[in-house]
Parts: sequence; structure tokens; C-alpha cells
Amino acid sequence: MRWGLLGRLLGYSTVSAGTVVVTQAVLVGAYAVLGWPAVAANVVAVCVAAGPAYYANRRWVWSRTDRHSLTGEILPFWAYSLAGLGISSLLVALADRWWQSTVAVSAANLIGFGVLWAGKFILLDRVLFARPEAPAGGRADARRAAGAPEA
Repeated sequence: MRWGLLGRLLGYSTVSAGTVVVTQAVLVGAYAVLGWPAVAANVVAVCVAAGPAYYANRRWVWSRTDRHSLTGEILPFWAYSLAGLGISSLLVALADRWWQSTVAVSAANLIGFGVLWAGKFILLDRVLFARPEAPAGGRADARRAAGAPEA
């Protein structure tokens, strides 16, 4: 099933909500329960959630079932995720230094995630998981464009 823009945005939002739940659970568990340093807990939380987020977005939201592209999808997705990790880790470190509070550390992670949220949707929709448009004439034009003989 290929969703329209609104459907993809809704699906992306749903995957993002699930990602937030996983990230926050790991972050709070590692920071508040296990007593890990805030930045270490944040790094582990973001990395644990990033893999499932990639697969859920690719398969469910953008209906991609073809082969994964290391350079065209996986590395750019992780690069963007690492940019978010960098921003959220800076904010988490500052929150931990200023307030030493689980709520502040959790909020800092959410703000870091939120800063890049819309940009990540655009990257996924327009670049990483975008499908080439079919030629206007349909299947025969597509075969001709690919150099295949007509039936």
C-alpha cells in the first residue's frame, strides 16, 4: 500500500511516538534506575531505538520491501540519527549539570529529538525512501525508457 503525504506523515508520527517511548524507557531506566551518567544513558537509548525506527519507517510508512541500500539509505539515516544524538547529548549533559533531575534529562532528550523531527521526515520522504516517478505513459513508456522491447 502506498500512502499519500498525509498518510506518510501520520505513519511517521506513529513510528516517532513509538521511538520516543522506547528511547525514554531506556533513558530513564539507565539514568534513574541504574545510575548511569546522563550522556551514556542517552547514547544507549538513542542507539537502541534507531534501528527499529529505520525498519518501521522503511517498511510500514514508505512500503519499501526492496533491498536496503547501505550508502543510499542506511548510512544517511544513521548520520541523521547521530546528528540528533549529538544535539540531544549536549542538551542532556547541560540538563544533568544544571538540574541533576530525571525529568530535566528526559525533557532535554525530547527537545533534541524534536529539533530534527520535521527535517528527518523530509529527508526520508524526499530522499532516502523516495521512489522514482513512473513515466506519464505508463508501463509501455517505462519499458521503453528502460530499453526493453515492447510487447
